[in-house]
Amino acid sequence: MKKLLIATLLASTLSAGTAFAAIPGLSLNKAKPVSFQDVTPQTYSEYWEEGKSFKSNGNQEYPDSFSRQWRKASTNSISLVTPRMIVSYISFTGEKRLLDVPANFESIMEKYNDLVYVATWTDFSREGGSVLFGGGAIAPQLPTQRLVIDKDGTIIRPVPMPKEIEDLMPHSFGLVYYAFPRSVILNAPYTIRWVNGYGNILNMDATDKLIRSLADDEFHFYNSNKGVESGFIIKDEE
Repeated sequence: MKKLLIATLLASTLSAGTAFAAIPGLSLNKAKPVSFQDVTPQTYSEYWEEGKSFKSNGNQEYPDSFSRQWRKASTNSISLVTPRMIVSYISFTGEKRLLDVPANFESIMEKYNDLVYVATWTDFSREGGSVLFGGGAIAPQLPTQRLVIDKDGTIIRPVPMPKEIEDLMPHSFGLVYYAFPRSVILNAPYTIRWVNGYGNILNMDATDKLIRSLADDEFHFYNSNKGVESGFIIKDEE
């Protein structure tokens, strides 16, 4: 009976291992994304087709539609935008947003696959009233002025989002995109420092745990239809 039980458990373990091994990017020993997902000639079409299947009745340019939320505040929100998110988002909203997507969009995204974007934005709100019931003046959605990453006292400045991509991305909600190599974004801990549209000088600490959770969030959001659920694979190490 004991041998039968051991054999059954071993068979179950091997079966689970086969299922996980079939999912790109997963490892039985350490099933944890160490980076954001790549846009390559092999993955681009997959990401594009996934975008076509998305459904939303909300504002098509709202940042939650194309990014993973990093910091939410009334006038100082920050989101992370990865190449994979951009591909699926453009596929999802291209016609709705009246875009003329260039024929070489795939090669553009593959060319800039190493860049990840810190996006700052301001939510819609009213001063002295409410969005639901009106009243009050609409608070201006002002873009930020500058943003840097402070890594142990060393200031790392962003580069502009490539124009070919920026032309296709939303600029509602005062959106500004700051491009960094993914190695910089992943090299936590560090502090993000920025000047918002109202002239306030702000900062936000980015811990290693937070950055890993963003990679986890991207991975599980796009792989949920493959039997991978957020929080099931990724666990903090003791």
